[in-house]
Amino acid sequence: MGEPVKVLTGELAEARAAPTRAPGWERLLCGVKVEDQTNGSSLSAVEVVASQIAGALQPILPEVDPQPHGEYVELMVPSEQLEHAARILRDQLGYRLLSMVTAVDFPDSIEVVYLVFSLEHPHGVFLKTSLPRVELPDCPSLTGVWPGAEFQEREVYDLMGINFVGHPDMTRILTEDDFPGHPLRKDFSIEPDYVLMRHLRYGAEGQLAPPNPVSPIQGNDEAERR
Repeated sequence: MGEPVKVLTGELAEARAAPTRAPGWERLLCGVKVEDQTNGSSLSAVEVVASQIAGALQPILPEVDPQPHGEYVELMVPSEQLEHAARILRDQLGYRLLSMVTAVDFPDSIEVVYLVFSLEHPHGVFLKTSLPRVELPDCPSLTGVWPGAEFQEREVYDLMGINFVGHPDMTRILTEDDFPGHPLRKDFSIEPDYVLMRHLRYGAEGQLAPPNPVSPIQGNDEAERR
């Protein structure tokens, strides 16, 4: 972890908190240093963005500590504040573009990660929350903030086993409904019988994707026509 980002004060902080671009915004777009007139310190563009995020989130998360990493900002928030923090990022700071939803499996926790961007500058934000490493941990769905999260949260549910509370259709998207487990979990294993039964049912070529499955009703109709 790097040193905590200081929240800007004075005229620069007021300019960065403005909902529209402030004069001199273009100076922040190429990684140049910006002078904080209150103490003479020099901040990079991504550090200014991290400071802006910290200031916007302070009312709900006084201990929040956004960390610049390269051209991105990493922001870890408690799961109970995830949706509130996401709405502040979108509504106050202009992070309207959701680029990615994913998760990381650690030995004692699972991190859910949202990557979001503003169209005003190139510095993306990795919005993260940590969940207990249990069979199906709950995480607030952010489909109400970024509708594009719908399919991506379903993919994370399917592959990592995370229940996104409030999601409009929390079903699998890549594997079958009866698939045993979540294949990107590090402790995932699959019983040979599952693969064998699919092989016997669909054949070697069709065991991953059954070719044109026929419902029992359709099968009966075809038999009667014969």
